[in-house]
Amino acid sequence: MKRRLFIFVALLVTISHVSLAQQGLAVADIFTRYGHERGCKMVEMHDTNLRGYELNTYQSLTYRTQGEQIAAMLEADRKKAKKIREVVSDGRVISGYYIMPSTAEGLNRYVLYTQKADKSGAVIYIEGTLGPDDILRICYQRR
Repeated sequence: MKRRLFIFVALLVTISHVSLAQQGLAVADIFTRYGHERGCKMVEMHDTNLRGYELNTYQSLTYRTQGEQIAAMLEADRKKAKKIREVVSDGRVISGYYIMPSTAEGLNRYVLYTQKADKSGAVIYIEGTLGPDDILRICYQRR
């Protein structure tokens, strides 16, 4: 019984931590809705290191066929973004880099997005003290 209670409390803490991290962003709904759907893969890490950078929250979602729905949901975050960088091909956004407003604690938030012509792609949410140049280094640095 104590073990079940502990697991339940741990689950509640994890859920509240995730929802606070993405408070006010549509990307939170994307991870909630598609994170466990067939054909999708979600990775979630909290208080971790990624290529030498400390992150409070890292979430990624790869998907196979949900591109149109996800692109429509991300449009709300695009409108809230402080800075937008996008690659457009044949009139269609194939990748986006959105710098979102900081959290109340002063943490920076980023949404990265890519989608192929076959409606597959990925969405990444990063939250932490790292700056925009750090995000670009993480994403484009050769390993």
